[in-house]
Amino acid sequence: MSAGTAGPNPPRRLPLYGVDTMLFVYHFEGNERFGPAAGRLLQAAEDGRCRLVASVLALLEALVVPKRHGRDDLCQRYRDLFESFPNLSLLPVEREVVEIASDLRARHDLRTPDALHLATAIHSGAEAFVSEDRRLRAVQGVRAVDLETIIGQLGIRRPGVGGEGEEE
Repeated sequence: MSAGTAGPNPPRRLPLYGVDTMLFVYHFEGNERFGPAAGRLLQAAEDGRCRLVASVLALLEALVVPKRHGRDDLCQRYRDLFESFPNLSLLPVEREVVEIASDLRARHDLRTPDALHLATAIHSGAEAFVSEDRRLRAVQGVRAVDLETIIGQLGIRRPGVGGEGEEE
């Protein structure tokens, strides 16, 4: 087979989800309510079940509180994560993203960070944007969904639910 041609079974394209800073904060800072679900989504990306895309703005936002509290260890964890996490793309704020974000702000009265995160997802072709912020569900142009919805779509079960010998 020549280079550049697909075989009889081309690799399936993994679903792409836009995410914002809170996914990482929930997981790494141990949020009681959303941390476990965030961890399951990150594990799915690490296992190659989906791809995640975030704006470089997510790194900026993730570093602020740990820097305020002198948590250099947590800052380094975030840097390492955003630099090398499997199936996570951290994208720069490009002109096209700015244009999309300004449209979103004009139509939906969003804060600039929210508009940039959503615009990054839209520009990247994400099939959904994962957020617990219910206000984002009214935004047209991207499907904003909560963590549990995405986890359900990926067929990920909660630990201890539906396992061997257990009923759902």
